[in-house]
Amino acid sequence: MNSKYFLKEKNLTIQIENKIIEEMLLSARKYYPNEFGSLLIGSYTNENKDLIITDILAPKSFKSSPVYFERETKDLQEELKDFYHSNPSKYYVGEWHSHPNGGTKPSGKDIKAMKQISDSEGVSINKPVLCIIGYTKKDFQIQFHLITNNKIYTYEKI
Repeated sequence: MNSKYFLKEKNLTIQIENKIIEEMLLSARKYYPNEFGSLLIGSYTNENKDLIITDILAPKSFKSSPVYFERETKDLQEELKDFYHSNPSKYYVGEWHSHPNGGTKPSGKDIKAMKQISDSEGVSINKPVLCIIGYTKKDFQIQFHLITNNKIYTYEKI
């Protein structure tokens, strides 16, 4: 089963398998009360309007606290190459991380990090998505965002 999200202002969609969302939630809860996250892997169709997220790739090394998450990518390069050379080819499409006991709105640090990622020469897409999972021990919310031209766009679940 898949979940779908729509960004009306840009006519963009995201499709993600529910098992990937479950993996993300399990990872977030595992590191509670600290933030945790990983890379989103997938591909685009329909002239880059429709994103299909197929995998997540967790970092082996990272720094984390209840209000901070920073991952390293050096140890992920070989796995990223394997995704790229798979058939069909998959690649880095964005980031997700958790906000324990918090909401799904991107923080100033989140916005700055996504801008740095999209400006990076090592990233082949210029508009990576950001998924934030806000959760408590009882409940969770998931939200996808596109941060471009200093504006935050939020996808709606459909």
